[in-house]
Amino acid sequence: MTEITKNVYSIEGMTHPDPRGKVFPYLFVEDKDNLTLIDPGFLSQLPMLEKYLQDVGYEIKNVKQIILTHVHVDHAQAANEIKRRSGARIYSHWIEARYLAHNPPYMGPPSTQETIKKLENLGISVESLSKEYGTLEVEPISVDEQVSDGDMIGSLKVIHTPGHTPGHISLYYEKDKLLLGADSIYKKVFGAEGLYISAPQVSMDPTTAIVSVQRLSRINFDKLLMAHQDSPLLEGAREAVEKLVAEYIQNLKG
Repeated sequence: MTEITKNVYSIEGMTHPDPRGKVFPYLFVEDKDNLTLIDPGFLSQLPMLEKYLQDVGYEIKNVKQIILTHVHVDHAQAANEIKRRSGARIYSHWIEARYLAHNPPYMGPPSTQETIKKLENLGISVESLSKEYGTLEVEPISVDEQVSDGDMIGSLKVIHTPGHTPGHISLYYEKDKLLLGADSIYKKVFGAEGLYISAPQVSMDPTTAIVSVQRLSRINFDKLLMAHQDSPLLEGAREAVEKLVAEYIQNLKG
């Protein structure tokens, strides 16, 4: 657990089925009895997450809000169990809430079978996946609060950033000029170098994903926290994202 600012912690050490990647949940502290977990991750790693909370003086019971930026298993799977143990309310964009409830089920990309095939190509067996992660499916999740672009969840502003999934959201904490980009932007993971925008093989609409990041580049932020990264960008983040978007748009224009 790393303190990024007084109110925001990065929860490190969570593994990903793809060994080239990492996944980072985040903790937002309004006060000691009002915690918000952002994308709590895999159910099998909940004991690890709980230990990290305890290391900084908190318990699962202190969690009052769970924000799911999108439906993917590496972000959402632990949400139901945390809600059961804490009574926390679950938040997501209203578009994503349907997929979280399996009404209709989200079929990808990537589908579970596509993910398993990719991992097998990396030499990872289904047996080892089952042993470490149990399942790569997400049980239906009932969202308590369906949010829209511009809504506030406590001090966090919701920014609808579709592309990776239809109801994907990012979060902005104005006080610290801090942007939680979720899966809009990645940094040095999954075999890629530098910053990159959500890739076509894991995105519902890759072009819309670029437009969403262009929109993020117009926000006044200095710090960028991503769900998949080698490390966060803690200074000059907006300028880096502006440059990234310009490169992508130039490539699209040819």
